[in-house]
Amino acid sequence: MSDRFLKIARQEIESELNSLQEIFRACTTDQQFYERMKDIEKHLHKIKGLAPMMGEEKIGKLAKISDSITKQVIKQGMTDGAYDIISDSVYRMHEFFNGRLDREIEDFERKVRKAFPKILDNQ
Repeated sequence: MSDRFLKIARQEIESELNSLQEIFRACTTDQQFYERMKDIEKHLHKIKGLAPMMGEEKIGKLAKISDSITKQVIKQGMTDGAYDIISDSVYRMHEFFNGRLDREIEDFERKVRKAFPKILDNQ
């Protein structure tokens, strides 16, 4: 990957993460969260595609899992745990992106497996 592409991709991911954080700050109820689910999914989908191309595998994996959860919520309606898991994912992606988090994501995956048992089977 060229330095120019990486710079543009990094700016794009940062913009997507900032947009997600704004959505989460604005959502104070499950209903508001559900109403913004399609917007959330669009941001996650873009991160899911860009992050691995930049070598940000953990961010890409978090986005992929969260994208799957949002698609399930869009199809089936609000599910207990969706807000907490996706907001945790956004927090972790932002921290990884800014170099403030350097750990594995197994604890996140355990949380997902408990709330959405079939999501990780399709990853």
